Amino acid sequence: MKDLKLNPNLSIRNGRLFIEEMDTVEIAEKFGTPLFVVSEKILVENYRAFQDSFQKYYPEGRIRVMAAVKANPTVAIRRVLSREGCGCDTFGMGELETALRGNVPYEDIAVNGSIKGPEIIKKAVELGIPIILDNKDELDMCQEEGARQGKIAKVLLRIKPYMKDLDEPSDFFPARLIRDMTQTVKYGIPTSEVIEMLPKFANMPNVHLEGVHTHAGRHSKKPVFWKSLVTSIVDMIKVIHDGVEGDWRPEIVSVGGGFPADMDKETRVAVTDYETPHIEDFAKVVTGTFRDEMNRHGFSTKGIILEIEPGRAMYNESGIHLFKVHNMKHETAHGMDYQWAETDTSETFLSIGGLNVVPPFDLVACNKADQPYDTKVDVVGITCNYDCLAEQTEMPQLEKGDILAFLNTGSYIEPYTCNFNALPRPGMVLVNGDTCEWVKTPETQDEVFSRHVVPERLQ
Repeated sequence: MKDLKLNPNLSIRNGRLFIEEMDTVEIAEKFGTPLFVVSEKILVENYRAFQDSFQKYYPEGRIRVMAAVKANPTVAIRRVLSREGCGCDTFGMGELETALRGNVPYEDIAVNGSIKGPEIIKKAVELGIPIILDNKDELDMCQEEGARQGKIAKVLLRIKPYMKDLDEPSDFFPARLIRDMTQTVKYGIPTSEVIEMLPKFANMPNVHLEGVHTHAGRHSKKPVFWKSLVTSIVDMIKVIHDGVEGDWRPEIVSVGGGFPADMDKETRVAVTDYETPHIEDFAKVVTGTFRDEMNRHGFSTKGIILEIEPGRAMYNESGIHLFKVHNMKHETAHGMDYQWAETDTSETFLSIGGLNVVPPFDLVACNKADQPYDTKVDVVGITCNYDCLAEQTEMPQLEKGDILAFLNTGSYIEPYTCNFNALPRPGMVLVNGDTCEWVKTPETQDEVFSRHVVPERLQ
């Protein structure tokens, strides 16, 4: 067995990989491959860790965890989190529908995203769901819709805090500074436009400014980043307070997300190879900085809802991806000794590039997990692309029928699956102890073609 760190809900038993109390080989045999598998236990444990840690250091108000639907937009997964009391951040009508079908209380939903159309604003105002304004025109739309319905549109401003004293590079793009990237990214209202908007609230009786929202993303896991971000958020709160009529104070402050997963195995983050702080370290710096900076500006934090969005950190280690070896090839001509394991998954199911010199996720042979990993092999996918999932990676001697698993695939992987080569997309199952159930069925070939229309002249 290779040296591999497993999260507490994965284990090796009698040479096989288990997730909770389920044998992954048996899961693959019963449900088929390729397949996404989610552990309900670790998902719940991760949510509780964030909720409890942040609430511990913020006794004066409510901590609301707003896990991003986009990381895993599955209704059953959302219902698990709703049962636990977790709120959610949604982007667009599809994710809002996921939240509604997932039983999230209206007040614990945020309608986020750029280019909001009249339909989503109408729905949010109707249900009393807070709307995160991403441009200045949306403010007018909210007033018009609120007046039309005779209701109050609850809004937050998505701000772009300027971290003037932060000279840290971004983990996404190390050649660029976080300070610059948070200003040039499309999300959020430019500060100059926020200032223009503030006087308008006095003449908008059907709009209520509840607070501010930001989301910088996974630029850094260093506490200094979070300290600078929260300091800059509070600086903007002061600007907004001074620019609106009356003695305004936010009821909700969302500091967004970007928290790393504990093991921090991320395919979309370039730099992960430094220490990951404990959740409590993030909780201390975020809540402590918020309190200190609010007090410095003469504001109390008592009763303010403080929101965090740990989607990546919550979901990542909850999932694994199972797939099967269908063919083995072995080249011994031309002085070569080269093996390929042809599998039924693909780069297009895993949101990775076509040539992975290093496996993009930890890779385990589920039915040979305790055998020596001493044979080099290209693990390749099913599409017509180069589709090398792991180049000359050390595995046990593989053979047709072996079940493999990529670990830590719970966040932002399944939502990116596509139908390249007209392939049906994989399904997803949820493990709870010693039970395993469908939460998203595999796509059928007929469903792949369900949107195709042949004009009558081509019949």
